[in-house]
Amino acid sequence: MPTAPSPTTDLVRDVSAALAFLDENDDLDAHRDAAPAAYGVLQGRAVRAVRRLRDALAGAPTRYADPIAWRRAQEDQQQDAQGLSLLIADTLRAQIPGAAYLVFHINDSYEAETGRDLELHSVRGTDGRVLHGFRHDCLPGLDLDRHRELVHAWRDAGLPRTGADLNALMQPMRAAGLVLDDFPEPLYLQGHPCYRNDTEHLLCMLLSDSAHPEQWDLQEVFGPQLLRPYGTPLPD
Repeated sequence: MPTAPSPTTDLVRDVSAALAFLDENDDLDAHRDAAPAAYGVLQGRAVRAVRRLRDALAGAPTRYADPIAWRRAQEDQQQDAQGLSLLIADTLRAQIPGAAYLVFHINDSYEAETGRDLELHSVRGTDGRVLHGFRHDCLPGLDLDRHRELVHAWRDAGLPRTGADLNALMQPMRAAGLVLDDFPEPLYLQGHPCYRNDTEHLLCMLLSDSAHPEQWDLQEVFGPQLLRPYGTPLPD
């Protein structure tokens, strides 16, 4: 098994300087106050040194990335996200007959960049009626004979049965910049008066062609970033 190359002397010196930033160092604190621009340069060198040390020990130095390859990777990610949203939608319709909307409440105490601001709320029908709440109830299983294709698709990851299972799938997609629809205003929080003051913080994913978005033109604005596996067509 090949061994990682030894760090060079100058790298060791720079890393030693970087470690000083992690300790209480009066000289550095005084330098920060007296010459903030120079202090910022030192910080940059420290960060680069730690990265170089990581790459040297791992034997995998950072290389330039081709911008075209990066855009292609983004497109592949969006395509995979669309496929996963379609699988989730078809599965939820099989688990809950009449399912039309997967509804999320937004928790402002968390960062959208991590996707952790999504709180799974309910599965609803086309009239906004709650068909399944995620607070306590588990989702039903699937019948192997009737839903063989879906069962096969989930064979490795495991069929989602709880809100936590679905959140673990949805949060990374949101953190990666994928976009969800707003829950249609006429259907806002029907039967849940305790949330009526937070209607602007409801998002949803359309689970069937019987569901309609709040804004049809989001597809034109966001394109493949919009997670909308189903939905009624734009009215004339």
